Amino acid sequence: MSGLDVVRALRERPESATLPFLLMTGSGDGDTVLEALAAGADDFLAKPVRLEELVARVRAHLRTGTAWREVVETELRTRAEAVHAIGLLSVSTVPEETAETVVAELARRTGSRYVGILQVSGGSRLRPLATFSERDGIIRGGPALDPSRARTLLARAHEGPWTAPVGEPDPGETRTPFWDARLDLVAGAPIHAGENLVGILTIGGASERDGPSRPRRQAKLLASVIDYASVLSVVAGPAIADRRQVDEERERLREVLRLGAFFPVYQPIVAIGSRKPAGFEALTRFSDGVPPDVRFSEAREYGLAADYELAAVKAAVEGAHGLPGDAFLSLNLAPDVLVSSGRGLAQLLATAERMIVIEVTEHAQIDDYDVFRRAVRLLGDVKLAVDDAGAGYASLRHILELGPTFAKLDVSLVRGIDGDPQRQALAAGLAHFASRGGCQLIAEGVEREAEARALEDLGVEFGQGYLFGRPEPMVG
Repeated sequence: MSGLDVVRALRERPESATLPFLLMTGSGDGDTVLEALAAGADDFLAKPVRLEELVARVRAHLRTGTAWREVVETELRTRAEAVHAIGLLSVSTVPEETAETVVAELARRTGSRYVGILQVSGGSRLRPLATFSERDGIIRGGPALDPSRARTLLARAHEGPWTAPVGEPDPGETRTPFWDARLDLVAGAPIHAGENLVGILTIGGASERDGPSRPRRQAKLLASVIDYASVLSVVAGPAIADRRQVDEERERLREVLRLGAFFPVYQPIVAIGSRKPAGFEALTRFSDGVPPDVRFSEAREYGLAADYELAAVKAAVEGAHGLPGDAFLSLNLAPDVLVSSGRGLAQLLATAERMIVIEVTEHAQIDDYDVFRRAVRLLGDVKLAVDDAGAGYASLRHILELGPTFAKLDVSLVRGIDGDPQRQALAAGLAHFASRGGCQLIAEGVEREAEARALEDLGVEFGQGYLFGRPEPMVG
């Protein structure tokens, strides 16, 4: 290979794509220089090479790389801090108040010249909820955008995040703080509540002398607005939404419950040695095909988490009478729903006439373990299972604090465990940890016979997965 071929090959590899390359050659004509730069070289030296010049150029490239890394690290740290701060904000039921709080926080933390949140109103209109500019500070509300401008921004938002240069307003278009901020570049990203577009976050900036190049500024703005809009969708999406749109979405979700457009399915949990079902986990499927995690997430966003989870539990309990009499029934319930449900939930679970196991996932936050334990005791003879064991610290803390009957080994540890000594060692450690705490392990996601044999050898007593049975509705 020639030197140029080596550079081309290394540029194509992720681990070496960003290394600085300095080429040395006996030919210093213009075509050779262009060919070297086109191949991916950062710098060029013609022979004979003076050692002092070579060292100076190498040091210059190292200084550039170090400076750029510091810029990137600072930017990432700023974004992470802003995202964390947004996640901790208290949102109001008034969209303008929520937007004003978010805009103020972003303006303070990012130093942007312009920050704005637009609300999608009536499906095709955009109106500012709150804006910040260096000249005017924070302004709440404002007139709706001109229809042509609103259509352009909505079309972009439906396609995803974007950056664009800032020109002049259209003839006759109402001037807003955005046009007076003297920006040359703006980035925008959609804000969602569930699957609905409810708003647009915009961040603008202007070039500075000796500042980063325009492509770098575009990349920085785009990455920032994506991060901030993503967390805003989770934290404040429904609060930002037009009330009419929120009411329509909530009514759509309530209609699913009223029509009973969902049904339980049951997946066996077996003793790995005998393959006899010890219990069944009840899962929910929706008639319109929406994935359950998506639908339950929507319900939580619109304040219907308890309605959906309790409806799913009721359907699962009523449909479980055809299961083997000695098999337990495992149900998924969020801790906050369990704590707030009281005697009504206890009476419902009592009708199951079998052992009930409540699953608590790694992702479920328990604010007060004492309160949660008291709520579980009120349900009667109910057992606990901690889901996703081994996936993170929270699942281990749940095991320590709650003393569950079962701990479910996360699928990421089960998949391929028969050929992976590290997974085997971790599973063996968790099996020992669980047994010392008086609980038994259930391995999730078992799909191959070799995985089942390996798990049994490691002391895992129970298994769940396609090898033993898929989630199926109860027949008859």
